Amino acid sequence: MVRDSLNRTAVQSEKQSQSAETESQTQTPGDTAEPKQSQSPGKVQPESQETPEELEEQLDLLLRKKFSFEDDPESWSLAETGADADCLPTHLRSFSSQAEYNLVKHTYQQLQHSGYYWGPMTMEEAHSILKHVPIGTFLIRDSGQPDVFFTLSYQSDDGPTSVRVQLINLLFNLYGSSRTFASLFALLAYYTSSACKLTEPYRKKRPEYLKQMCRRAFIRAFGAEGVSTLSGLSTQVKSYINAYPYRI
Repeated sequence: MVRDSLNRTAVQSEKQSQSAETESQTQTPGDTAEPKQSQSPGKVQPESQETPEELEEQLDLLLRKKFSFEDDPESWSLAETGADADCLPTHLRSFSSQAEYNLVKHTYQQLQHSGYYWGPMTMEEAHSILKHVPIGTFLIRDSGQPDVFFTLSYQSDDGPTSVRVQLINLLFNLYGSSRTFASLFALLAYYTSSACKLTEPYRKKRPEYLKQMCRRAFIRAFGAEGVSTLSGLSTQVKSYINAYPYRI
């Protein structure tokens, strides 16, 4: 095990195999705009081509077709075969309960709005992207390990590094750390604090859309709960802001 110390926490190194990857033995990061034309407040276009309804249908399809519900209501398992499997999110592997499924589904939906979620990506690809970025820059990607949903890849003092994001008993933590969080974004908020080594996310769209920057500015200024009380914003704009109510 490792200690919650930036300079002394070691994690198991990530290795690629045919079907899974093992994260690299290294430090846990912190335990010790091409801008589009600004949209009007009343009309905010979605960042991706998928509408929220389409995304919801895709994720619900995962529950119906990629997984089979067995006699034990707490047991969920992957279907062995299926034409739909390849078109569904690759990091949604197996779930111990309906509650875990709901948590991962909600996390995935919010990650779609983050800009720094890269989906399926090997360790080598992630490290190549991060090779020349400033120390502390990070991204979230799908884990190659069948029992892990997400991996955090970041630029450390020793170069690009990857560490598994574990989900145990509905709590997230970095592999090798005993510190747990109720959400992936609470974990990232902690490790991007001034005392830790993560700094800025590496977003796929560079520069990012102006509306994404404005959303974070609203959250920083008013907080997620405060946005809902603002009288000058339309319901559509509030929905857009609340789709990713985080400062990162």
